[in-house]
Order: sequence, then structure tokens, then C-alpha cells
Amino acid sequence: MMDIAIIRAGQMYRYYLRQVVVGDGRRPARTPLREAQEEAGVPAGRWMGHGLAALGLSEGEEVTEAQLRNLFGERGRHPYADRIEAEELAAGKSPKQAFKAGALGRRVTVTGFDLVFRPQPTIYLLWALGDEETRRVIEAAHERADRAGPGVD
Repeated sequence: MMDIAIIRAGQMYRYYLRQVVVGDGRRPARTPLREAQEEAGVPAGRWMGHGLAALGLSEGEEVTEAQLRNLFGERGRHPYADRIEAEELAAGKSPKQAFKAGALGRRVTVTGFDLVFRPQPTIYLLWALGDEETRRVIEAAHERADRAGPGVD
């Protein structure tokens, strides 16, 4: 099964902070992201994908809160927009030019789609009501599918 959520401009950053990076929970006020993830038992997000090199990111590098804010915040900026802007200002560029240097693409209304894949409800029941061996088989299948990623039949 798959759930689909449309993410509109300005919602992405808040959506990820509320629904994804802390395990569908709420992050306590003034708690650093990494600390909240550890408390929730959620691993830190890692950058992955084919376009990372164009952004100066490395596969497996930890996603920081500042990067989330920049990329998915109100204006869709480069993950390192703060650093880029500071470098541009230090080089004598105007604030407007510096801000523009950290921008990515154009502004859009819909910034993304969140696709959540999950097993059929009967699998949840089988896991909950099954014996230990049944649970291990289901967990192993889930881990295999998770490692394989999208597109696996």
C-alpha cells in the first residue's frame, strides 16, 4: 500500500520536522534535531541520490537541520545557502546578489510528494498475532525490501 501527501511551498520544512525526521512524533521545543532523533530512536537522515555532487553533498552525509531549513523552507535554497551567502558577502557582493547565489531554481506551488510505502494491514496482524518465527520472517522481508529500495517487485 502507498499513502501520498502533496507538499506545498512553505510546508515542506515543517512537514519533515513534524512527520519524518523524528519518527512521526513531535519534537520538544528547543530540543536540537539530533537529540530529538536519538530520543525517538530514529536514525539521522542521510543524503542520497544522483544529484548530490551538483550540490556539493556526499552520499551518506548526515542531513542537518540548517540544510533542511534551507532546502525545504519557504524559499527552496541550497542546503549550504548560509555558507554560500556569507562567502558572497565577504567577496563584496550585495545582500541581494548573495541571497540569489544561494537560491535553487524557481519558486513553485507544489514542492514535492511524500510517498509512504507500507505493508498490507494483514501483515501487521500476522506479525502481531504470529509466533516468534513468523515475526522474524516478516521482519527479515521488511529489512530486505527496505535495503532494496523502490522498484523492487
